[in-house]
Amino acid sequence: MSAFLPQPARGQAADRDFPRLQQRPFSPVEQRARWEVRAAQWRAREIAESVFGRVASTALLGIRPSGTLRGLLQLEVPFDDLDAHRARERRFLAAAHSDPILAQVPLVYAFAPKAP
Repeated sequence: MSAFLPQPARGQAADRDFPRLQQRPFSPVEQRARWEVRAAQWRAREIAESVFGRVASTALLGIRPSGTLRGLLQLEVPFDDLDAHRARERRFLAAAHSDPILAQVPLVYAFAPKAP
């Protein structure tokens, strides 16, 4: 029966510090960069609503303060058929490419299908 119960870890635990979370606060520049991505998220949702009719949900799956790509945005949009969906995606990407906010903050867009 004792083989199924975990045994306490053994070793040199007395001389080690306990693990702790080390998190530093964001600098003002980093905070501004994160808010730029958040603003782009809402702008992309607005464009998606005008192109797809509605957006069920959006999720910002990643944020980078700088770089070529600043975030990964998932948009859950209605899906009727593949050809119509691809045409709407092309219209969305063209609108996003010409938008002044989204041109400053490039995102990767992942479209998730939502049944109408």
